[in-house]
Amino acid sequence: MPPHCPHCGTEVSDDARYCLRCGRERPQPQYVPPVPLEAMETATATPVNPPPPVHLAPVPAPGPPPSPARKNPARVWAATLTAAFLIGGGATAGVLLLSDDGTAPAQSQNDKPVVTTSDHPTESTSSAPSAPAPTIPPQESPKAPEAPQSPQIPEGLQAPDAPAGFRTVTDPAGFSLAVPELWSRTKAVSGQITYSGSTGMEHLLIGVVPNPPYASSYDNFLSIENKARVNQKDFRRLRLERNTFQGRPGAIWEYTFTDKQTGETLHAIDQGYIAPNGTDYSIYTKGRDRDWQYSRKTFDTALSTWTLH
Repeated sequence: MPPHCPHCGTEVSDDARYCLRCGRERPQPQYVPPVPLEAMETATATPVNPPPPVHLAPVPAPGPPPSPARKNPARVWAATLTAAFLIGGGATAGVLLLSDDGTAPAQSQNDKPVVTTSDHPTESTSSAPSAPAPTIPPQESPKAPEAPQSPQIPEGLQAPDAPAGFRTVTDPAGFSLAVPELWSRTKAVSGQITYSGSTGMEHLLIGVVPNPPYASSYDNFLSIENKARVNQKDFRRLRLERNTFQGRPGAIWEYTFTDKQTGETLHAIDQGYIAPNGTDYSIYTKGRDRDWQYSRKTFDTALSTWTLH
């Protein structure tokens, strides 16, 4: 129970020295000095017997690590050689082998890759040497690509001989024809190939249109003529006719007009046809009307020597 003041009986706290009601001092407990350490009994710990020694068996020194399991001494890398070699009328092919570490196959005395035809190659041992493996025939070193050459006229399809003063040219676009000796291929833009000399306005223009959007050369010329009437001064049609060229349906178109810069009358002619390969070809020339006989000879010679290959 809580303590009370011995004088007035009022309840007081445990640590109060004076009563809060009557103000009198509460009796205090007497001081008891502590017992010296020397007088205290020292607790004696019970001795603990040490555990008996453990005798471990000697551990043998580690030996060399066991050799890893050897894989198959060779594995098939490429299924067959990229090309078979003809030997005695028969084709032979070998299977190229690589060693386990991915290095190149062993070389024979004449530096040929070793090949085998066994489906289950066995590991060779020192006591039983394996038989020499067969070798593949030597391969020819690949030749460097040759520089591209102009197409040649196929054998059996020879262009007519060029007349005097002309020479036959074979064009990379797949045709040949005769042009004046001093002329050369001077330009090729968007299927329009030009042969001309170093001077003068005369030239041959070869048009090459694969898979044309029009049905015939005649329809193409008619469409171009409608534009020429608007753009060319004094345009005058001499003829626009369907014809047959080298056994194929074609058309020939001839006209004159006035040069806007020089005021001279110019003369032009164009032969077109659609070849068996579906390509529309046109052979065109233009020159001064006063010199038309020379331009017409160039045109006629080109037509007579025209050859596809």
